[in-house]
Amino acid sequence: MNASAKMAILGRLRAAVHGAGPSGFPRRATALPLRRADAAAANFDVFARALTALGPTFELAKSPEQARAAIVGAMARHDVKTAVAWDHADLAAVGAAAAIEGAGATVLAPADLPERACPSLAAVDMGITGAAYALGATGSLILTAGPTMPRCAALVPRLHVALVARSRLLPDLPALTDRLAGAPMPSAVNCVTGVSSTGDIEFVYVRGVHGPLSVHVIGLDWL
Repeated sequence: MNASAKMAILGRLRAAVHGAGPSGFPRRATALPLRRADAAAANFDVFARALTALGPTFELAKSPEQARAAIVGAMARHDVKTAVAWDHADLAAVGAAAAIEGAGATVLAPADLPERACPSLAAVDMGITGAAYALGATGSLILTAGPTMPRCAALVPRLHVALVARSRLLPDLPALTDRLAGAPMPSAVNCVTGVSSTGDIEFVYVRGVHGPLSVHVIGLDWL
């Protein structure tokens, strides 16, 4: 790059940030309003519209029996023979592990996984998890990691089934940050929005590159 081209680029940058504040970045004329955690919680209709627009599927269960039927239905559609399941209160409330075994699949618990779990889970058909929260504005699942809730269960198998209790719905990201600020942070927080996909290579849209090919969310309307 010659000197004149360099000076031209720098001139455009200076013009773009003309009038910037002390930080060097332009200031907004007015503050961006944020909705807070005490805003009205999102309902499943709002959440499902945002979620399904991004590729995942959604099913509402009004009882544990309906939730178990939804899990078994997802297994049948995706030919699930093996699954890894979180040890999570919402899965226990549904009886998820028993439903999966009753449908003829093998269930792995987090304690059954080797120290390096990801290579083993690449051959597992389904990961079934709960969710710490779900965001109505974006259809995002908020997954927090822990000893009995490994991140790899949601990120490695080709199908991710997530159980979301109605009490875990939040309106938006600012509400989430307020909730997270009020408690000790887990080892990891994943914000999962839509199915795994990329268009990086020659703008060709490919699914399943960084995670599951399919995501199915089951709303637990009684919890």
